[in-house]
Amino acid sequence: MTEENKLSFTIKNELSEIPRIAEVIAQHGQNVNWPSMWISNANLVLDELISNTVSYGNLNSSEATIQIDLIAEKNQLMIVMEDDGIEFNPFEEAIEPDLEADIGDRLIGGLGVYFVKILTSDYSYERVDNVNRIRLVLEATEE
Repeated sequence: MTEENKLSFTIKNELSEIPRIAEVIAQHGQNVNWPSMWISNANLVLDELISNTVSYGNLNSSEATIQIDLIAEKNQLMIVMEDDGIEFNPFEEAIEPDLEADIGDRLIGGLGVYFVKILTSDYSYERVDNVNRIRLVLEATEE
């Protein structure tokens, strides 16, 4: 695997880091010719998951960080996100949105995780050594 196929960086546990994530992914993705769909979908899913982690993860300190790795292989982009917040599997514990209900009758929450599931071809969560690890896979599409 060449370095152009991998992007790794760490962010602070702050919502203000989300625009920086988008910039880092866009710049690297454009430099190595990743499909634009990977770039936009990676930013969408990370925006949602980082927002949840920062808002609800109770990370251990103001010095807490979130590790993000993107690895391109063949026609897939794998995204791995790790944090040391409280144990929480968003794919099982997030509220399932009722898309059939009237807007006023819908419960708040769950729509972001729903979009993460739709945008990815595979997703998983595991807790390893007090670390939350989310793994996502995006497929390349014809452009």
